[in-house]
Amino acid sequence: MKSTFQLIMMSILAIGVVACASDRREQPQAEAELFERHAGEDLTRVSYASIRGWRPVGDDAVLVELNGRRYFLLTIGPPCQRDLRFSQSLRLRTTTPRALTTFDQVGSELGWCRIERIRAFDYTAYREELRGGDSGLREQVLVEEDPVPESLPDT
Repeated sequence: MKSTFQLIMMSILAIGVVACASDRREQPQAEAELFERHAGEDLTRVSYASIRGWRPVGDDAVLVELNGRRYFLLTIGPPCQRDLRFSQSLRLRTTTPRALTTFDQVGSELGWCRIERIRAFDYTAYREELRGGDSGLREQVLVEEDPVPESLPDT
């Protein structure tokens, strides 16, 4: 009787572990799809007065809040360490004062990444679809104006 109970409990535990593991793999993909649905057309430049917050989106994008209530999805590319989920602050290396362009770079403690795409983001629709969940925005952003960014190696 005792061994049957242990066998049942071990089976339930194993099913739970497998379910959690598969859910973790599917979560980044579902999040990326959610952000894609609310991203607009490509922009080459966006002006700003202040950067209020940011959050990583998967492995290759960052959502930034500019001037309060204006959101943009920045797709970043190599070469870089893309795991921004664990970064405490975001750094921007800009070529134009008070503007982000596709010539600029996003950085963290791990290094620099080139901005490949800039798209307006419908944050209100995103929040409605998310139904009031945590936005995950972080506040620390450091901007470095660099008229000539470091050259990026060809890939």
